[in-house]
Amino acid sequence: MGSLADSSKDPRPFSFPREVDEWIQKSLVHDVFHNDLAPLNHAVREGWKLKIDQMKDWGIVDGHTFLLFASGMLRWVPKETCDAKLIYNALCMLNVILDQCPLDRPEYSLPISPDSVGKELPSLSRWLVNFSKRIGSWMDNDESITCEAIQSFKDSPLFNIDEAYEPKGGWRTFNEMFSRTLKKGMRPIGAGDRERDGENYNRVIVFPADSTFDGAWPVTRDSKTHEDIVQIKGLDWTIKSLLNGCTYADYFEGGVWMHAFLNTFDYHRQHAPVAGKVVESKVIPGLNYLNVTVIEDPNDSSKNILHQHRSFGPCEGQADPDKGLVGTLNAPDNAGYQFLQSRGCIVIHNDLLGYVAVLPVGMAQVSSVVTLVSEGDDVEKGQPISKFLFGGSDIVLVFQKEARVQILGAQGTDDKGQATSKQKYLVGMPLGYSLKGLV
Repeated sequence: MGSLADSSKDPRPFSFPREVDEWIQKSLVHDVFHNDLAPLNHAVREGWKLKIDQMKDWGIVDGHTFLLFASGMLRWVPKETCDAKLIYNALCMLNVILDQCPLDRPEYSLPISPDSVGKELPSLSRWLVNFSKRIGSWMDNDESITCEAIQSFKDSPLFNIDEAYEPKGGWRTFNEMFSRTLKKGMRPIGAGDRERDGENYNRVIVFPADSTFDGAWPVTRDSKTHEDIVQIKGLDWTIKSLLNGCTYADYFEGGVWMHAFLNTFDYHRQHAPVAGKVVESKVIPGLNYLNVTVIEDPNDSSKNILHQHRSFGPCEGQADPDKGLVGTLNAPDNAGYQFLQSRGCIVIHNDLLGYVAVLPVGMAQVSSVVTLVSEGDDVEKGQPISKFLFGGSDIVLVFQKEARVQILGAQGTDDKGQATSKQKYLVGMPLGYSLKGLV
């Protein structure tokens, strides 16, 4: 019998139980929906309008079958297909249903808006945080992994499991495998030798994660509020809200804000982009959100597929269920979720660059950000500083104006060789260069 990775069609990611999980029955059906599944049934019907194959193939036809799907996720032993899309699609499926009308309304879900900063989470948003925590606890359990499951990841080329160091006796839990360490030499660090590279050791900033570069934006001062802001899709997000409670939140006026995103199959440890002293290390609690759009299948125009929209650029090819067509729409208004998500905040002081903020941002059921360094630690460039547990994630860096950081351009090809302006980089590859003191 072949492994799951040999399959050409998306199977169910896990078996659905016969009964709704007791915790989901109480916390979601009773506490959020007050034993009335009409809103959830309506959301599933709206999801069906998007013509997603997995809803039919997996048997998600109403609120009850969605609850069985969510219940199965609580005891999920993740396996993967050859195209590395099964985990991705499972995470997308959960979130695309919970983002349909009427569940996207403020009484259920917190709007992705600067006005939402600091507000109490509505019932469904709060439930999703707790749901993610329960999944995270399960993924730390030795029942969350099997030899068959590990083999499916080895058979899925995009995971590059051969790069990883596999401990003697194997990985004991799914999270151990997911947050795997790499073999020595797998990620050479650009200008990473202090003695050999001289001043370039501090001038060259490297990518902190295997990730797809999305872009960099200036940090400006709002003339009315006198807050340091980043403008995203016409909305002003403050750096202070991003660095929520951070001692150094006011240090980045006129600087640069950079964003990249990780996929489910990427290596999920983050490394120091610069050397220096850790002056702050904390985890900021927040949402567990994933913005999912539905786009035309590039291989079959008669089908739609799930797509995580995590870029601040336009979202092309998003489905319009009201017209029954697949068209090109603008980016969703809720770009900016990074300012509300669960995230880590590690601030490093570098002798040349000053303060550099590194923010690993949890996504969807990947809310668990684990910092590996503490305040007062000295770190070398390329040293591991944090890790994610389960799924896909984002990474944000913020630099001070005085650092005069020049972010390198990003043109190239994606994982499938398609032309894109969103270039994939690996840990240690050059991200930018400081011009401080040169001109």
